Amino acid sequence: MTEAKPQYVTEWLQTYAKQNTRRVFKAGLLHFMESIYGTGALNRAVEEYAAKYVEECRGGRDWFKDLLKYAADLHGRPPKSARAFITAAKGWLEYTLNVEVSKRQQRLLLGRLPKGSKARTQEMELTREVLRKILAHADVKGRALFLFLQSSGVRVGEALKLKLGDVDLNKDPAEVNVKGEYTKSGDAYISFLTSEAREALVEWLKVREAYIESARNRGRGLGRIKRLRDERIFPFSLTVAEQMWQNAIVKAGLADRDVNTNRHKLHIHMLRKFFLSQAKVAVPESVAEVWAGHSGYLDEAYRRYSREQLRDFYKRAEPYLLVGVPKDVVEIQSKFQKDVDQLREQIFDLTRKLTDANAVNLQLLSENAELKLRIAKAEEKLAELETLIRKLLAPI
Repeated sequence: MTEAKPQYVTEWLQTYAKQNTRRVFKAGLLHFMESIYGTGALNRAVEEYAAKYVEECRGGRDWFKDLLKYAADLHGRPPKSARAFITAAKGWLEYTLNVEVSKRQQRLLLGRLPKGSKARTQEMELTREVLRKILAHADVKGRALFLFLQSSGVRVGEALKLKLGDVDLNKDPAEVNVKGEYTKSGDAYISFLTSEAREALVEWLKVREAYIESARNRGRGLGRIKRLRDERIFPFSLTVAEQMWQNAIVKAGLADRDVNTNRHKLHIHMLRKFFLSQAKVAVPESVAEVWAGHSGYLDEAYRRYSREQLRDFYKRAEPYLLVGVPKDVVEIQSKFQKDVDQLREQIFDLTRKLTDANAVNLQLLSENAELKLRIAKAEEKLAELETLIRKLLAPI
């Protein structure tokens, strides 16, 4: 009987619940093996190289020197990606070899990683005009997904987990319920869809079953088994979604890449950024952040606002989120918003002055009360003095 080969990578990845974490960490390990064994490592099964590496470490190989070299090799990557990859390699080594990276070793690793916290890719601005060009080259499912992300602020990874029952198209505006099991933080939240996003979603749902059947048939032809029933609104992977986006920007002539990172200047995650920038023009920042599922705002906003108030806020923001709005309407909106902002500043200034006046008034009232108290005490002493004088002047 053949002895089963160890599955060092699979076993470790299964200790993480979220699929996206597994995907990123597996990529980090692939590049770690590439750093050690060369570029050919990425073209073969990672488990094979992992088993080989474990045996070498048990034979005396210095795993921390390999980790330091890997950190140095990551220097050309974006800072966030580099930190995620080194975390993956470090976590796998600690779990598999039963070792521990000390605080001193951690400092050495961090010193070799690229500095900064923001992505290094020089992004192109995603405007309404640019987005309209991209949508013109998207198919029905791509248009539905892109408008869904752009009008709700939901992360693409979370949107791809949403099921048919998580969206209520009968409400005005259509409501999106993102469950805690879908989110990075584990917190549930709600968002909404614009009328044009709702319309695009309705058109997609008309052909969704046909798409699933077609995908299932293709899977049979390739020897892959597709799930029998997929309740997700968008029944495809993040890789497929990103490929749809890349195909659209290529056809639109917008596939420029950053010369340093070789990454596209326009990426699908920018739809969320577009949503936040537009929504914050019309509503309080805390409300827009709630729609986007930022956990730091959820508790406070849900205490302050009811579901209906959040819905009313969205109706106020919707004109700023519409992609198909003519340019002259956008200009009118911008002018109107400037007028609103000026009025808000005037109200703020008047409120401040009123607050200052109230403070002065309260101070005067306090001083007046203190003066009255002092007069009352003086009158009391005067009365005592008069009583004493009368006693002294009374005939014996």
